Amino acid sequence: MTDTKIVALTPFRADLIRSLSRRGERILAATDLADEVAALEPLEAYYIVREIGLDQALPILLELSQEQLEACVDLDCWNRYDFTVASLDEWLTAFALAGPESLARAFFSLDYVVQLLYMAQTVTVYDPDTDQVPQEKKGKDTPRAATPDGFFLLDVKNEVALKTHPFSLLDALYQYDPSASHRLLSDSRVDLPTQIEEEALRFRNGRMQDIGFVPPEEAIVLFSRPAIRQPLPRPQTPADNVLTRLPSVYAGPLIATSLLQQALSLITDKERLSGLEQEIVWAINSAVTAYGENIRDIDQITDIAERVRDTISLGMESLLAQEGNSLPDGAAAKASDLLEIWSITDLFRHGFGATIGLQQEARQSLDKPQFRAWYDLAETNQSDEPGYRLERAFVTALLGRHSLCSGYDPAHAEEVKAFACLADIDAAHLRLNKLVARICR
Repeated sequence: MTDTKIVALTPFRADLIRSLSRRGERILAATDLADEVAALEPLEAYYIVREIGLDQALPILLELSQEQLEACVDLDCWNRYDFTVASLDEWLTAFALAGPESLARAFFSLDYVVQLLYMAQTVTVYDPDTDQVPQEKKGKDTPRAATPDGFFLLDVKNEVALKTHPFSLLDALYQYDPSASHRLLSDSRVDLPTQIEEEALRFRNGRMQDIGFVPPEEAIVLFSRPAIRQPLPRPQTPADNVLTRLPSVYAGPLIATSLLQQALSLITDKERLSGLEQEIVWAINSAVTAYGENIRDIDQITDIAERVRDTISLGMESLLAQEGNSLPDGAAAKASDLLEIWSITDLFRHGFGATIGLQQEARQSLDKPQFRAWYDLAETNQSDEPGYRLERAFVTALLGRHSLCSGYDPAHAEEVKAFACLADIDAAHLRLNKLVARICR
């Protein structure tokens, strides 16, 4: 007879498994789809839709709340400070597949300033009673149109090529709510497009900060030297008493074995754990902003989550080494104690701090004329040998704002990852010294 041992899940691992179960395919197959979608946090909803693709996500899209949809548009339809109407068009086109009513309902659920912004960037609105209407251009692809109520004339701004034509959207809006549509066009004539975009950006930035995406000037604090002085013990409850769940795209990297994962697995207080998970979400969100990565690219976001995981683990090990603690004896318990004192952001900064010496060494190597000449060699004169490409990728990654590890995969020389432990740092020091010695001999 075989003994079967049932190992109880730690609260953290149970949270990760729950997060990973909230993937798009499973939700699409759920018999209680509406309840499943309603339970998603806005950030979760966005990544789930992006993970399965807008063309497959229509049943989920139709169940999104106003808050969830606004978050999706905030995350997907802005390029830093500029609104990208073509990105919003992708979402509207997906809703249009369910018919005019679904399209109109989705559009009217957006922030009113975003509705105005869409109109300002896609159509020119004339009031024939008060405006001097220019003569319509001959040969224009889309003729001028009148609104169903006869109050306005509309020209399409042809510089924007959209899958869902603005006139089709306006027809759907007028069918759904004529008075709201009239008001929208009337208001879009009064406000200047630049003023509309500035106001929309201000509201969007506020909502983004509410889900942990701080402005670039604040996110860059991740890449600053950490505080040396140990802070006082921190509050043990989540910020704003909000219980944050990890989106599945963040949970995947965190389920892998790391010092951070081991430390979190020792925490049994669910409220305390929720607070730490919230900090991790916000640290990853800040890192996405600081690295300047594309929020829409799930693979890139997964890479950032892995970097954050490894950099925090490196920060933990660095702090333990400063205290005279060596791994692996009791490492997880000691690392878990650090979570009672240091914030997740501070632990990341300590991990970043552990790479600064390596970065400085790489920069100093460029002071050597032979090494500088090797590194600055024109691409047309560079060797095609795999080893040469690995060496250049290795040095380039060290010289970045956050020193990263590269040049380890012959098939993908420029692939990067974060240093996850002090042994990685030591190995990189040795590799750099050997490379400089060989080139400068």
